[in-house]
Amino acid sequence: MRKHIKSTILFFFIIFISDTIFAATQLSAIAKLSGLLNQFSTFQAQFKQKTTDAENNVLQESAGKMMLVRPGRFRWETNNPTHQIVITDGKTLWVYDVDLKQATKQAIQNSAINPAKLLSGDTNTLLKQFDVHMVPHQNILVFHLIPKRQNQQFRSVSLAFTHDKLTGMQIENNLEQTSQFQFSDIMLNSHLSPSLFKFKAPTGVDVIQ
Repeated sequence: MRKHIKSTILFFFIIFISDTIFAATQLSAIAKLSGLLNQFSTFQAQFKQKTTDAENNVLQESAGKMMLVRPGRFRWETNNPTHQIVITDGKTLWVYDVDLKQATKQAIQNSAINPAKLLSGDTNTLLKQFDVHMVPHQNILVFHLIPKRQNQQFRSVSLAFTHDKLTGMQIENNLEQTSQFQFSDIMLNSHLSPSLFKFKAPTGVDVIQ
């Protein structure tokens, strides 16, 4: 009986210690990632994107440039293979397909989590909605983020920092498709005109709301 009691106590002690270590690791990873993201108020870079399926077949490749200003302003412009511009001022999201002469306008849901919001929003608040794991490798720090609640847009997102600068991102969606982004020509905390995050449909462009 005493042996059984001791075993039970030991079991719960191990569980408690494991949970404590996990919580401490979580807090350390969140604090580190928050510090890295909060070091810039503006971010701009060239990007290359590759999307693959569960069998690693390439579904799409693209390239372009992205810009963000905290809080909430984001611009993502793809030049190849098609010209598309995604713009948000934190309240409204525009998707402009230049080649199709079509623009889609929609309100941003405050409750929705997405990678763009993670990079340009209130980092400390948003990170509380993820389990965060930090994996250091030489001069690279990789953070794996998994939403604590089921998310309709993605299963996980990973952020890679080289010498404390964001150089890569990977997103896995619920269709088991993985999008990898590589950032280059990175500029932090440079002035970005507010007009870059406003959109007015050119004449002749169909607007869908």
